[in-house]
Amino acid sequence: MINRLRHYTHRLSEFIPEKIAFIFSGRNSVLYLFLALHVFIAILRILYVQFGPLEIDSEEAQYWIWSRHLQLAYYSKPPLIAYLNWISTSILGDTLIGIRINAILIGFATAMTCYSLALELFHDRKTAVIASFLTYAMPFIWIPSLFFTTDSPLLLFWLLSLLFFWKAIKNDSLKNWVLFGISFGLGIISKYTILFLIPGLLVFILLSHSYILRNRKFYMGIGIGLLFFLPVLVWNIKNDFVSFRHLQYLSGANDVSVPIKKTALNLLEYILGQIAVLSPFFIVFYFKIIKSWIRKQLSDEMLFLILPGILVFIAFLPIAFARKSGINVNWPMFAYGAIPIALAHWAVIKKKVGSLALLASTSFILLLLLSNLSVLDRVGIQKIVPAELDPTKKLTGWQSLATHIDSLKANIPDTRFFVFSNSYHISSELQFYLDKQPTTYILNYNNRMNQFSLWPGLEQFTNKNYYGIYISTDPLKDDLKSSFEQLDSFTTRRILHRGAETYNFKIYVLKDFKGFDEKNSHY
Repeated sequence: MINRLRHYTHRLSEFIPEKIAFIFSGRNSVLYLFLALHVFIAILRILYVQFGPLEIDSEEAQYWIWSRHLQLAYYSKPPLIAYLNWISTSILGDTLIGIRINAILIGFATAMTCYSLALELFHDRKTAVIASFLTYAMPFIWIPSLFFTTDSPLLLFWLLSLLFFWKAIKNDSLKNWVLFGISFGLGIISKYTILFLIPGLLVFILLSHSYILRNRKFYMGIGIGLLFFLPVLVWNIKNDFVSFRHLQYLSGANDVSVPIKKTALNLLEYILGQIAVLSPFFIVFYFKIIKSWIRKQLSDEMLFLILPGILVFIAFLPIAFARKSGINVNWPMFAYGAIPIALAHWAVIKKKVGSLALLASTSFILLLLLSNLSVLDRVGIQKIVPAELDPTKKLTGWQSLATHIDSLKANIPDTRFFVFSNSYHISSELQFYLDKQPTTYILNYNNRMNQFSLWPGLEQFTNKNYYGIYISTDPLKDDLKSSFEQLDSFTTRRILHRGAETYNFKIYVLKDFKGFDEKNSHY
């Protein structure tokens, strides 16, 4: 027995070094190191979410609430984000990491997809590796890889659609056309704006691959994708097409006239915003690539990478003109998903990898700093980026507010009460952070409709002797006050971030709800 054990021990001692040598030799060593670095970054992000200072964003909280009410679609967005939240929180609980793990895993998958697409286009592993790591230096990828919003899955499925489309046009494989359709369809139920992909692909096809228009598999792929939209359509039919009405409102179609000065300002904000999400450090590279495109010096592969982004940028210009409030900076950024690949390829062929690495490192460090600006306060140079300009200022203080409201709940002499606000941002945050995460509600003061408007609201508490805890940044209006029998108490809660006030909440405990006539002003 002992001799046999010695024999197996000896064989194992010979086998393990051989396997280790195989794994870490030549191409395998590079591949494993490449994967290890990406996994390491994902682990660091998990630790940052778990132990870092940033609380949940109100949009993240809203999408988490959706996952507690699974539907075929929602007021402003399709349903995939709710389904993913439902899966992750079923495993990890209704916690911050239970939500943001989706963003972190999608960020990892986005980097891997950039690697695969770059390798498929240029057959150069160096370009592919550089492209994958550039995703950590791009603000438009950094944000949805850390905060779980609809832009997170949209960006991933945009890239996957490009990957399988390119594979399909190169080998006309039925499998790749089907995978293109599935990726496109998952993108549709991530965010409707992925529909911009089709015009971009059509323009690319017309410019260099017109034969694809005669290929039935191309239309089959699009058809598969559109099938994913059918449940969303059914839901909208049952809900008076609220999603389409909302999108129409966002487009600025209902804005009658916008002053020229405001239009010019909106246009400037739009352009500067897109430069910011693309990172201004790479602007020289962008300029040179666009210059080559104008001179028709780009390869089909480079055109394939940048054309959709350019077309989407142009498509949003009329909205910047027509919409009074301009365009949210994140709206077009999904279309830039392939930009890291274009930058990597350009740097490799122009032998500018060193310059690109320096710029990428600077961009990465800046993004890291902007996510942790309290570091500046500790070294006494907070005036470089004051708290008022801190992009994370709205991601702190919610836990503190919820703790205060929990203490007020404990003093109410009745178990019949509800928590509500005139802002879905506040209500969403509180539903996440209040003890036992109770349902919270919205009181619509002639504001925009939202998902809460489609669910049972305050009307269910009318004339049933319910207390209401109302939280707002605005003073209590007389008509709301008169909808209760009396005002029991009033407190305020100042939220400070890096020594500056970000919110001053007014909190009212009101007794005996009599009912309130709510109205939505627009979609």
